[in-house]
Amino acid sequence: MKARIKIDPERIAGRIDPNIYGQFMCRRAGCSEGGLYDPEHPSADTYGIRQDVSGMVADLKPPLVRWPGGCTGTSYHWMDGVGPKAARPKKIDLHFGWPASYDFGTVEFIEWCRRVGAEPHMNLAMGTGSLDEALSWLEYCNSTWDTQFANLRRQHGYEDPFGVKYWQLGNENYGPWEIGHSTATGYAEEAREWSKVMRRLDPSIKMIAVGGHDHYNPDWARTVIPEVAPYVDYIAFHTYWNEPSGDDPWTAIMSGPDEAGQLIGLIHQIIQTVKHKRPEPRKGAPRDLKVACTEWNAAPTDTMMRHHPEFRPFGPTYHLREALAVASFLNIMQRRCNQITLSTVAQSINVVGLVMVNDQGAWREPVYWPLWMQVRHSGPLALDAWVACDRFSDHKRRMFDMPYLDCSCTLDPDAKKLHISMVNRSEAEPIDVDICVQDALVKAEGQLASLYHVDGMAMNSPGDPDNVSVVESRLSDLGESFTWELKPHAYEILTLELT
Repeated sequence: MKARIKIDPERIAGRIDPNIYGQFMCRRAGCSEGGLYDPEHPSADTYGIRQDVSGMVADLKPPLVRWPGGCTGTSYHWMDGVGPKAARPKKIDLHFGWPASYDFGTVEFIEWCRRVGAEPHMNLAMGTGSLDEALSWLEYCNSTWDTQFANLRRQHGYEDPFGVKYWQLGNENYGPWEIGHSTATGYAEEAREWSKVMRRLDPSIKMIAVGGHDHYNPDWARTVIPEVAPYVDYIAFHTYWNEPSGDDPWTAIMSGPDEAGQLIGLIHQIIQTVKHKRPEPRKGAPRDLKVACTEWNAAPTDTMMRHHPEFRPFGPTYHLREALAVASFLNIMQRRCNQITLSTVAQSINVVGLVMVNDQGAWREPVYWPLWMQVRHSGPLALDAWVACDRFSDHKRRMFDMPYLDCSCTLDPDAKKLHISMVNRSEAEPIDVDICVQDALVKAEGQLASLYHVDGMAMNSPGDPDNVSVVESRLSDLGESFTWELKPHAYEILTLELT
């Protein structure tokens, strides 16, 4: 196959918000507790945190991490997870029906986030929780007043507030599987009242409302956004890309990110429509809303809900194929940087994790590596590059005319570096890519970060943790125009140095 990319460094599409590289880590067994927090493990530090696992997560430089759920957060009561650990209860996770510990609670999560350089992103339980409980949690975390829950924080040894910035209102309230399942109208009214009162308590926070997911929009979003627009900062959706039985699994996984990209555009259009309507009397004008995606990833072939470290241990889950889809969605968010400004990939550890942990060890899944590449080899500015190449369609999803070459170009003007992020979504065919940089001078030497394996279905495991991993190298013979051979099922980032 042939492709062409034309890049003009002056055609800036927008600024990329680093929050699109965030992570999600729920509190279900084997994730934050038992995956990250495991005081009995030989690698545990003085905080009870597994240093090997924490190091892998921290190496992705997450700007924020979402916790405690997810579905398992819908029955989370924050008061059970503060104070002396000996006095904390052990309860049943009502979503899964199995026991759950509260040893890794609010303070432990916030302190771990700050040690790895991430902002904590709290998810409020709108299933079994109440508005009073949400307000008391916010007061405990952020208030400086001489009041009940701020003083409780002080009694626990923390005089200064934690300053938690990001708060999400519920999880997947649109879904019948969810504790707190609601109609769009019911959720909109409840989220409006919660966000209105929470903002009175702390006007500085950033609030995230549930906007739906790829099977429930646009009706949910059209109902919710007008109600919450004066009070929240983000409208969130979730997306997972499955491998349907009986279909072409490769194409189904490759088309998933493009479908999610269309949903970003759709939610953005609804936001814009609401913003340009005249506000109702006594109802505030809409805030500067942006799209968020607080759960996203390729989904494993079998269900993600049955896994438990005792009942059904975690094991190798992802192939290089799914890593290509992850890379494509990262590219899409960069290209749509004016629409989506926050995302948390699901999830950091186990289930659909970037890092997998079991009794044999901890290892990076193939889907780990595109995020590792992007946070190191992307500029802060997205460029409006011109790309031409062969295309494919997924008739099952009704997704048509998708490019085999998925590309995002970014610029770091201070470092004088141009990054070209390229995914070859063909399983079998290489692509000869003619690259032309206009109105700029390119040095002969550059850098390559490459994620490739001869087998597009290659996996990692505790016995072979680096089977699929990134190889970095220096390049020569580059310039303003050159041809690059992109191997089949490969993800590569070229870094060009400008003079």
